[in-house]
Amino acid sequence: MLKRAFALILFSCTLVPLLAGCHHDDVEVIEPDKPALTFEGAPDLKFAGAWKTTSNSKYNLDKSGSYTLDETIHVRGNKPIDSHLTGQWAVKGDRILFKDQAGNVAQYAYAFDGTKLTLTSTGSLKSKTIMIRQP
Repeated sequence: MLKRAFALILFSCTLVPLLAGCHHDDVEVIEPDKPALTFEGAPDLKFAGAWKTTSNSKYNLDKSGSYTLDETIHVRGNKPIDSHLTGQWAVKGDRILFKDQAGNVAQYAYAFDGTKLTLTSTGSLKSKTIMIRQP
């Protein structure tokens, strides 16, 4: 009896969909397109200069709209990795945008008081980066 039940389950789960012409290759999963973030705006000279984050990353926001980011990434159990990134930055309204060399754009809301710049990510996972102006 148990063998017959198992055979029936096996038949209904594998052969029936094949005979009916419906299997997983016939199903097209369409995911909604995430709109690409457009890099637009212009450098705002009040942000130009050298900045250091509370985690010791160093940003240099050039007046021309280019930036560099130097940081040391600590990996548990391994040597730290030194990273050097370059790209473009711009301000549009109440957002600051960064575009890396690969064309990826990140957007942040900001709070600015002259010597301290707080960036808050605008995606679903909120994170804050606090930057202090360097002399």
